[in-house]
Amino acid sequence: PENIKGLVYGDSVKNDNVIDLTALSTAMVGETKLDLKIKGKIDEVCPKKGCWMIMKLNDGEEMRITFKDSLLVLPQTLKGKEVILDGFAYLDTLSVEDQKHYAKDAGKTPDEIAKITTPKVHILYEAKGLVVL
Repeated sequence: PENIKGLVYGDSVKNDNVIDLTALSTAMVGETKLDLKIKGKIDEVCPKKGCWMIMKLNDGEEMRITFKDSLLVLPQTLKGKEVILDGFAYLDTLSVEDQKHYAKDAGKTPDEIAKITTPKVHILYEAKGLVVL
């Protein structure tokens, strides 16, 4: 398979086995970790350091994307862009403390942060490569 053409962050991404973001929740049923490539739109990039991104799953839940070893700093200009990610999706429990930390980084209000009171199981994604389409 050919590398996908476009602006690349991290490793180049081959054009094979790409699933749409809308199919991810279904693909993860009964799984705790899946190697796969996903295509979707970036909804948010960490305003502080650009070290994480958010994509919205089809149920409206947010999926946080980090880069392998946190080595990449991503520009705010990726917000709203269509991308293909190469890496793996996995289930994790996000502690109240971590959720509050992310909410603070994202500029949420103290009231919004105070409403975070329970750990949450959700899908995360660790990317090794990203192509902007």
